[in-house]
Amino acid sequence: MAKWGQGDPRWIVEEREDGTNVNNWHWTERDATSWSKGKLQELLVGIVVENEAGRGEISELKQVEGEASCSSRKGKLIFFYEWNIKLGWKGILKESGVKHKGLIEIPNLSEENEVDDTEVNE
Repeated sequence: MAKWGQGDPRWIVEEREDGTNVNNWHWTERDATSWSKGKLQELLVGIVVENEAGRGEISELKQVEGEASCSSRKGKLIFFYEWNIKLGWKGILKESGVKHKGLIEIPNLSEENEVDDTEVNE
């Protein structure tokens, strides 16, 4: 721990009358839920998977529940999110022309989980 007067020069809040959080050195947090919902819609809807057997597409974002935030501490960005997502999909088998549709559920999409640990249900 630094002695009084010998601390990090970025710690200038006590020297400012207005107490401004210079360069976001101290903890700040912003709600990113609304922006994230729009981004999830943009990224997920329209994804197409196709091979010799058929074609499938994410047709709609049926439900997005949860929250997201962006925090800053000592100039480092930290992202938190936790989502429950339901996606509608539709597809067609090439050989028979039979159409199918269904629901994909991602019950706990979170920054705490590794990609391989993310649960996806059909």
